[in-house]
Amino acid sequence: MAITYWKPVRISLLAVTLGGVLLVAGKLIFYPSAGNTVVTNFDFPPAVPLADWKLEKSAPLAITDNSEFKAARKYEYQKNGMNLEIEMRYAVNTIGDVEGMMKGNTVLKSSPGKLALASTQDAGFHGILQQQNRLYLSSCINPRGGATVTSQQFRYNRNTRDWQPNRILFWLLGRGNIQDRRCLWTQMSLPLDKTTPEAATKILENAWVDWHGWWQPRFPEP
Repeated sequence: MAITYWKPVRISLLAVTLGGVLLVAGKLIFYPSAGNTVVTNFDFPPAVPLADWKLEKSAPLAITDNSEFKAARKYEYQKNGMNLEIEMRYAVNTIGDVEGMMKGNTVLKSSPGKLALASTQDAGFHGILQQQNRLYLSSCINPRGGATVTSQQFRYNRNTRDWQPNRILFWLLGRGNIQDRRCLWTQMSLPLDKTTPEAATKILENAWVDWHGWWQPRFPEP
């Protein structure tokens, strides 16, 4: 009786498995280059609201043609005589190594320091670094999941967050890979001439949580 019951179940499972194999094989045969990432054009808005801060100015940042970054912009905010600078870069095909990106693309190119990892319940992970008379907070806003700093954290998000029906359909349609290797790399900084590193850390983290909360639901379309 049990054998009779399980027979149609096994047949159904085999049919589904075979269908999936044939679908993937057909995609690889007829669309061999479909795994190449196709990125929708994106430009950072000239103004982004930030609670308790006044936007003073913003301007695009230069990027090279062969860069992993497809758009970049710098924002400058002011509050109580303190100036907050935020650099944003839209990264594609990235491994999410924030420390490597900082040393390769910002004023911290020659910095020997390492990011001190921290986290907030509302935004995920971020890194803190003091360089000369300035304190930096840097992190990658992910398309899904909390923000990350290391490639291991970024890879974990991709492995646990991207295997969804819409991403699988995205891949089957030949628009890119199932894993979404994009991030909005954020680097915030404050001068330390009017505050202590401890106080600056709290200011940056509060601004970061608000910033992440604004950007996460507005992550660029793939």
